[in-house]
Amino acid sequence: MSKYGPSSAFFFVGGKVLSGDHYTLEETIEGVLEETHGLGASWAEALPVGIARVMLDASGGLYDDRAAGINQAFQGVSTNQIALWGFSRTIVGSEVSMTAGDISSKWRRIASRDALTKANAGHVLTGKLYRGRIVHGDTSETAASGNTQATSIDNNASISRPLVPITSSSIANPTNIVTPVPHGLVTGDVVFIANHSGSTPAVAGEYTATVINTTTFTVPVNVTTGGTGGTFKQLNTRNAVGHLHVTALVLGGYTNVTIKIRHSVDNSVYADAATFTVVSAANVSEELAIANLNRYRAMSWLFNGSGSAMSITPVVAVSHA
Repeated sequence: MSKYGPSSAFFFVGGKVLSGDHYTLEETIEGVLEETHGLGASWAEALPVGIARVMLDASGGLYDDRAAGINQAFQGVSTNQIALWGFSRTIVGSEVSMTAGDISSKWRRIASRDALTKANAGHVLTGKLYRGRIVHGDTSETAASGNTQATSIDNNASISRPLVPITSSSIANPTNIVTPVPHGLVTGDVVFIANHSGSTPAVAGEYTATVINTTTFTVPVNVTTGGTGGTFKQLNTRNAVGHLHVTALVLGGYTNVTIKIRHSVDNSVYADAATFTVVSAANVSEELAIANLNRYRAMSWLFNGSGSAMSITPVVAVSHA
């Protein structure tokens, strides 16, 4: 099991690096409840209303009024922001939380005798929270063009991608995969089946699913002896989002930079999945909606025009569920 420390946490808002402005970073997700008990009830009762609230507490840091810092990012008012944070380093493959929407911030500057001025920030995020992984970390690129396909991320390796239990496979061609709970798939989704036992031939590995109903789908295997148990994981992501935070940029004479999210079904042939708005300045961010992302994910960059001594630091992440 990997272990992480304070230097592993990171926090980006609107293309600004705010990690160093805090001593602690705490994420809380709350399922909103509404009280349902009546007058004279002996016990409190409540039911979930089907929505959640994300709260992020970033506290204990030193007050710093530098450009592109926390003082500039938050001034105690609600702002529409794109935020990305996590706890396991800004490297390719790290798990992240992603959101875009109004962020209500309580921004506290604290001065005390014989101490440096501190700064605490509490944020309530109203946008939808996505879980994802980094496809390009907080590192500088100095080539005029390139991509991260050699270090692509595999959605099958995501530790927080949900596993759905399997009840059985049928004697049929194609075989029916039955689940005890709604599988959530649509026809064309790609699944990875593991630990399914007893079937002949073995039903294991990657398949394209055809949905029969909410708890049954087929995979193209001619099964002569049915099996039981195991799990499946969906490898593609429908209705995904991509996040871009550009923390530093030197154009060196170039006009701007095009950054794309790319994907592949086999980690060999890649295609463009989404293109961000061209970037011409640092400390900018964007969230993109992506209809479908295949199993393997990467990014590319291209400096447009001509120049020299250019560099860009783009943090790029994609959602996996």
